[in-house]
Amino acid sequence: MGIAQAHLAPALPLAPLMFASLMLINAVLFHILPFVRQGGRFSPGLVTAMLLFFPTGIAVWWKVAHDAPLDRATAGLAVAGGASLMAYPIVMLKLKDRPYFQQS
Repeated sequence: MGIAQAHLAPALPLAPLMFASLMLINAVLFHILPFVRQGGRFSPGLVTAMLLFFPTGIAVWWKVAHDAPLDRATAGLAVAGGASLMAYPIVMLKLKDRPYFQQS
């Protein structure tokens, strides 16, 4: 999906960059950083991060940078959008125990 979105780069660079940012943030913060912090304790997500997320995320950023003019605003929005997309399920998991979401 990331490679397919990379073809949108000339017309709409923000969309594929948000997806690529999401993958890179997920790889670093949720797979590689815990691996390093836990002294090398293996996680299957680490393999996915290294073999899929990094190459695809970097390829999308590379494609956009070579096909369309990439300004700081677009890059910043892409990273912020990717971080927001990554944060959304985490926020939902935190909110699920609130009384409003408890149905009995």
